[in-house]
Amino acid sequence: MNRESEQYRSARVEAYHTTLVHLEVQFRDKAVEIEEMEAAVAEQLARETLCVPWRRSESERAGCHEGMWLAALQFLSQYREVLQLGLHLPVDGM
Repeated sequence: MNRESEQYRSARVEAYHTTLVHLEVQFRDKAVEIEEMEAAVAEQLARETLCVPWRRSESERAGCHEGMWLAALQFLSQYREVLQLGLHLPVDGM
């Protein structure tokens, strides 16, 4: 794998995990409407700052951006699934 691809992949994985943990902590132990959560996630993603600001190359920034979006989509998808099943969120997040 070439250096640029590896930087992209590493930044994507790092941003994914960082964003997912941030969202889990932000909404831990909170029962919120899906619309409120979607708005909060959209606001976070709209910020220009990346969750891993030490990633500076163009490929790293692209990977970071994609990782943030993937984490947000997975988080919202899991939350919707929990709501549709009528389940309660566990104390330690999803």
